[in-house]
Amino acid sequence: MIFMEGKIRIVKTGTPGLDELFTKGGFIHNSSVLLSGEPGAGKSIIAMQYIYNGARIYGEVGVYVTSEQSIEKLRENAKELGMDFSELEEKGLVKLMKIPVTRGYEMASDELMKEIKKEGVKRVAIDSITPLENLSSDIRAFRVRILTFIETVTSQNITLLVTAEKRKTDFDNMEFSPEDFLFDGLIMMGRLRKAVSFERVLSVIKMRGTKHSEELYPVEINNSGLIIKNLEE
Repeated sequence: MIFMEGKIRIVKTGTPGLDELFTKGGFIHNSSVLLSGEPGAGKSIIAMQYIYNGARIYGEVGVYVTSEQSIEKLRENAKELGMDFSELEEKGLVKLMKIPVTRGYEMASDELMKEIKKEGVKRVAIDSITPLENLSSDIRAFRVRILTFIETVTSQNITLLVTAEKRKTDFDNMEFSPEDFLFDGLIMMGRLRKAVSFERVLSVIKMRGTKHSEELYPVEINNSGLIIKNLEE
C-alpha cells in the first residue's frame, strides 16, 4: 500500500499516534531513522510494530534483526504485546533474524543483504546498534561503518529503522551521541518523573523531508502494544 504526499512516498510507522507527529503523516520513503533512548522506554516495541504492522496492515515485506535476544524469545515477547509473527513469517511477509555482534562484525553481512535484496522487501528494523558501538574502540571507524550501512540498505529502496541505547535522557539538556547525526530522522524516548512514579515519553528531534511536532508525548504500553498519546487526551 502506497501513501503519497504530493510526489513524496510516505511510510506509515505502524505505531498508533506516531504518524500524526509528522506533517506528511509518516516516515519519508527510503529514509533512515534512529530511535534512541533509555532501557525500557519502548524502543524495541516500536521497532517490532514497524515490521509487524507494516506487513499486516500495509502489506509491506519487512526484515527484523535482533543483535541480542533469541528469535524464539522475540516471538514470545511480541505475542504478549498482541503481535503474532508466525502467520506473517509463513506467508513470507516478515523475516526475523538474529545476527550476534562480535569483533569484526559487519553490519551489512552477506546473510542480511541476501534477505534485504529479496523481491518486495520495503522495511528493515535493526535492534540495536549499541553492542556494535560498545565493541568499537575507534569512534571514527564506528561512524564510517554506520554510514556505510545506511547507504547500503537505503540503496535497496528500503526505509530503515534502527534502535540505540542512550544512558542518559534529559530532554531539557540533550547530550547527543555520534550516531545521532548520521540518520535522516532522530526520535528520542525516555522517562519523566510524575509525582511518585515515572512516565514514558517520546519526542521527535529531527526528520528530514517533513515538518514534525517538537512536543513531548506520553507513551503507553499495554497488552495491545505501544501507543503515542495525544496531548489533548
